[in-house]
Amino acid sequence: MIPSPALRKAAWATALLVSGLAWGGAAWLGAERGREGEAAARATAARAAAAGRALLMPALDSAAEALAAAEGRNAALLRGDRIAQSAAERGVAEALRRDGLQFAAVTDAAGRIAWATHAPLVGQSLAEREAFAQHRGGRAEPMLAPALLDLPGGPRSLLLTRPLTEPRGGFAGIALVAIDPRRLERLLADAALLPGLRMGLLRVDGTPLAAGGGPTLPWPPAGNDSVQATVPLPGGDVLLLAALAGDGRGAAREYALLLQALAALASLVALGLPLLLRRHPAPRAPAAPALDEAIPAVGYRGLVEPGGTLRLVEIGAGIERLTGWTPEAALRPGWRQRGIDAATLPLGADLPDLLRREAQGSTEYRFRRADGGWMWLRETGRVLGRGPAGTEVAGALEDISAERELALQAAAAAKFATLGEMAAGLAHELNQPIAIMSLAAENAAEALESGEDGVEDALARLRRIMAQADRAKAIVTQLRAFSRVDVATLEAVDLGAAVQGMMVLAGQALRDAGVQAQIRLPDLLPPVIGQAVLVEQVLLNIVLNARDALAESAPDRRRIRLDAEAGPGAEEVILRVQDSGPGIPAEVLERLFEPFYTTKPPGLGTGLGLSISRTIMRGIGGRIEAANLPGGGAVFTLVFRRAAMAQPPPAGQAAAPGPRWPAATEG
Repeated sequence: MIPSPALRKAAWATALLVSGLAWGGAAWLGAERGREGEAAARATAARAAAAGRALLMPALDSAAEALAAAEGRNAALLRGDRIAQSAAERGVAEALRRDGLQFAAVTDAAGRIAWATHAPLVGQSLAEREAFAQHRGGRAEPMLAPALLDLPGGPRSLLLTRPLTEPRGGFAGIALVAIDPRRLERLLADAALLPGLRMGLLRVDGTPLAAGGGPTLPWPPAGNDSVQATVPLPGGDVLLLAALAGDGRGAAREYALLLQALAALASLVALGLPLLLRRHPAPRAPAAPALDEAIPAVGYRGLVEPGGTLRLVEIGAGIERLTGWTPEAALRPGWRQRGIDAATLPLGADLPDLLRREAQGSTEYRFRRADGGWMWLRETGRVLGRGPAGTEVAGALEDISAERELALQAAAAAKFATLGEMAAGLAHELNQPIAIMSLAAENAAEALESGEDGVEDALARLRRIMAQADRAKAIVTQLRAFSRVDVATLEAVDLGAAVQGMMVLAGQALRDAGVQAQIRLPDLLPPVIGQAVLVEQVLLNIVLNARDALAESAPDRRRIRLDAEAGPGAEEVILRVQDSGPGIPAEVLERLFEPFYTTKPPGLGTGLGLSISRTIMRGIGGRIEAANLPGGGAVFTLVFRRAAMAQPPPAGQAAAPGPRWPAATEG
């Protein structure tokens, strides 16, 4: 059939219109995706900068405390008050015991060091230092500047300085505290969790002070090499800079290339329309689509046989790229079962058994590559049909080794941030038994000096010392267990013991805040699958958040309650943590578990605690939910998998290793 000239003209006009719309739409969508990517990158950098500031502030506050004590010592010296001078020197020494501070010093009006906690520095001149010159010229605000001095622990230092004044108001010199920049760099590295993220301190004039994080960026970074966000630090001329490598448009450029390819395809189809009008060939059945090797996963089709075995009948060529095994090897009977580390499978039915009952499902496990090393895979399957021969399924395999490693790193960083937040309370908790032991030792010594009549009294005092030593040892043991990084092996966990372990760490913090903790756990609560340190970390994050939420409540209404019960499902155990606070606003509840999202003021939160808690609960096969109570307050519900009662292995056979969470790839 030959079309008419009018039809051919209409076809050409339609082709040109479709081609123009395709290219114009591709350009607009690509630009829009680029703007969205850049905005998301800037928001991520801003959240990371705020989290870094929260980690740095305790160290900078300690330096400011030591600086104030050094100023007080100088003022007492000018007044001739020896008692106040000694007290100030003790305050300086106490502040310097904290990690990251090197020494404190005071200069005279000529810039010569007149007093220092590091004696070899006395007599050295700082008159040529920039900080001294600026303070002598009238600068009253504190100043942070790099320095190279003969210091204990290394030559590098950051000097925090402030001017001293005479009683008549004249310039009398400066007080200074030296901060070890390596301590600040470690804190910045802890905050720079994301790949390509680098964080650092620098002056407003561009002078770098300390940096940490990924090595992919020069420091300070150029503006066109990264997406940057800054937050000011006390002092006015020091900034914390978070720089994320790239411009945030990398994914957008790939998206734009895809759109351009689609636009080119649409143009070819549209421009070929007039040629297709010359004849109408019989339609042919479309060819079966090939498995796409471009996606970061590998697809397969298989059959779950009546006995529960998954037999693969087709798998993508990308399986060799993913695991090192060829498609031919992967299609051999039993390949999947032989490669799986059975100890790492989640408890319950494996994916093939699950697909015999459900329409879809997923699982994660450790798998042996062709080269003998291990990797972590996430397998997702969906039912295509059921028949006498078995259940036809389609699925995908995805490498999640890096994802699990990042989960472990983030959990460890959040754990240490929580310990830092509770440092003051834990110090008070340890100080009580130490003070009691000191007093009991003095009383025992006095009793022994009185002769035989005082032996019984001395023995009673010594027993009290032993009891208090056991109390201090229990606190330190709990701290050491909580600080462990190797928390990979899953096991049966006693929820009651986990709650008590959490209270050892958080009890003093709750008492300082005037919060009453009510623990109501049944006597016969089944054990759950998890790891004691992980469960304590989740509970600690929730309880400390509840403490902060109760800060504005009346003292007699600050209550936290923990209760537990066996869940409605036979395999579940539920633990609830509820508070009597104002509840969670609806807009906050929607974003509660997002990384770096926090409603606390700067310096009081990193926004990682609840995000890490959700990752932990998912990793051990449970879940976490948050809601508001009808009468006021909030409740967090933790749903755990019930652990099977341990059965002793047969005689002569070692117990099988437990599943692991989260684990890095092992070679």
